[in-house]
Amino acid sequence: MFISRTHLLEVFFTKLVFNLKSEASKTYLSYAWWLLEPALMVAVYYVVFAILLARRTPDFVIFLMIGQIPFMWFSRSVSNASHSIIAGSGLINQVAMPMPFFPMLVVFQDAFKQAAVFMLMFAFLSIYGLEFSWVWLSVLFVMVTQLLLICAAALLVAAITPFLPDFRYLINSVMLALMFGSGIFYSYKELLMPSHQKIFLLNPIANLVKNYRQILMENTLPDWAALGVICLLSISMINVMTFYYRKTGTNYARLIAQ
Repeated sequence: MFISRTHLLEVFFTKLVFNLKSEASKTYLSYAWWLLEPALMVAVYYVVFAILLARRTPDFVIFLMIGQIPFMWFSRSVSNASHSIIAGSGLINQVAMPMPFFPMLVVFQDAFKQAAVFMLMFAFLSIYGLEFSWVWLSVLFVMVTQLLLICAAALLVAAITPFLPDFRYLINSVMLALMFGSGIFYSYKELLMPSHQKIFLLNPIANLVKNYRQILMENTLPDWAALGVICLLSISMINVMTFYYRKTGTNYARLIAQ
């Protein structure tokens, strides 16, 4: 049975709300865990790098927070999306669903939770003493750019995992490498020569982290050109993957039915 576009949107938002409620109901802290988890992660890394490794630079706690929270968004969303098509096998066996439905559902679930995390982060930055300015509004464009990048990466990994289930373990290794290679815990400007900094910023995660910090800590506008390139590349990948799913969607249905 095929599903109309209007009905598809209804199913999407219904499952989005249901999945969020279901996820929250599985823990004693319910929705509070969405905020507590990233806060605990930042606290752990602060203890490791600022206390145990004596990296007590000024404002390191906000430096770490502004890097770690966006990275966690990317890492969690892409990792969760990798298994989304297999997890949606029950629905796939009942109705002819477009395959991008499943990774996009995961992406927007995590984006909804991330909105609350960002609100908490902005509140902390205000309490910490950073002065709000209109420049901060440009962070919305960085968030949209990151969302597009997440969509592109999610569609890609979700396409591979049903055929290569072990690919999920490789994703975890890649995320670990990205975490240490994106300037989350250190300033690339202090460690790298100017010529090497340009190569370092070819990493889109490193570039996004740089722009978050540039806006929120330095109170300067982001690198619009770099963000524009990331947007264009992400949109191109989304279109390529959408076309791929349109041509090969029945392969996934047969694979899951086996």
